[in-house]
Amino acid sequence: MKKIIFLGILVILVITGWTIFVPPSEDPTEKNFVIGKGEGVHEISQHLKEQNFIKNEFVFETYVWLKKVQSKFMAGEHALRQNMRVWEIISVLTSPGETNERDIKILEGWNNREIANYLDGEGVVNKDVFLEAVLSYKLGNTDYEFLEDKPEGATLEGYLFPDTYKIYKKFPAELLDGKDEASAMANHIIKKMLENFNQKLSAEMRAEIAKNKKTIFEIITMASIIEKEARGEDMAMVADIFWRRIDEGIALQSDATVNYATGKYETQPSLDDLKINSPYNTYKYRGLPAGPIGNPGLEAIRAAVYPKANNYWYFLHTKDGQTIYSRTFDEHKANKLKYLQ
Repeated sequence: MKKIIFLGILVILVITGWTIFVPPSEDPTEKNFVIGKGEGVHEISQHLKEQNFIKNEFVFETYVWLKKVQSKFMAGEHALRQNMRVWEIISVLTSPGETNERDIKILEGWNNREIANYLDGEGVVNKDVFLEAVLSYKLGNTDYEFLEDKPEGATLEGYLFPDTYKIYKKFPAELLDGKDEASAMANHIIKKMLENFNQKLSAEMRAEIAKNKKTIFEIITMASIIEKEARGEDMAMVADIFWRRIDEGIALQSDATVNYATGKYETQPSLDDLKINSPYNTYKYRGLPAGPIGNPGLEAIRAAVYPKANNYWYFLHTKDGQTIYSRTFDEHKANKLKYLQ
């Protein structure tokens, strides 16, 4: 019996020694190996075996245990070769790796084209590729409940939630799924934004929207205007004015919607601009514009859902950013002469 145990241990030692000292390949090419956050030794060894960096998971895990380095593996991107021995691999993987992540910051109110220009300028993805991805983004019928009332033909304008995101520096080849790298990156970013929107639009807000017999699309359209027309506490005040104007059949007359239609982004649109024949021109057409004019932040969305009741019908912004409210059109005209001349 003792001889059998001894022979068994001897065989294990021989196999272990052979596996440790002899790499799985003579290939000297450096390849990226990624350790994800929270991955344990067993997951790491599985991935190493799958990518042919080690011959035997059990031997690798045993060696890690003997060296007492179970907790020393570093998340991130590491350069490995298939001709490396086990202890060389462990040495690399327990040293700080380069993370394949970077931050992008999407500002409140940016429309899809502005987001695309930013991503292009940051070297993340070509603007045309991103815009094409937004237009062609594949959605299942039940992917996101908040998109169910989006009119057919409407884009994702308004739903790409502004925030700071961590994205891949370089899109992993194993996740391309038949796409080119630029398209995969664009879809990766869009998915993050939609998932963030889904989290930020709380169940409480959705219930309030339904109670007021409005659609999420209408709320986001209104919020996108509020984002451009007001700041801070004024958002909820302006929201109430705009909702009441719609209820009374009074044109919103939002400069921001005209700017979206013309693409000029002027502080004060020209008289010709105000006459432009566009479903986004809220001087020419009453009610909400055809859709969102940008991607609103949470504060603007909350203002659209929970407007602050007031008795005003008009407002303007002074040159220093103060909001002046008026109850009548005559009062509004007087305020224009007082604050804007």
